[in-house]
Amino acid sequence: MKNMRMTHNELVDQVSANLFKQSGKIESQRSWLALRNYLEQLDTEQLKLMLKEAS
Repeated sequence: MKNMRMTHNELVDQVSANLFKQSGKIESQRSWLALRNYLEQLDTEQLKLMLKEAS
């Protein structure tokens, strides 16, 4: 599984990209930053779980 070797920042990047791909748009830079801040607070296992659930 590819995401097992990703760094925390790479996981944050991947999860945020998947979320925006699912929604189809970015509401604003402010909402993007809020989402990134939230994701950065999660631990690596939580991010991996989010990626797994999205696939």
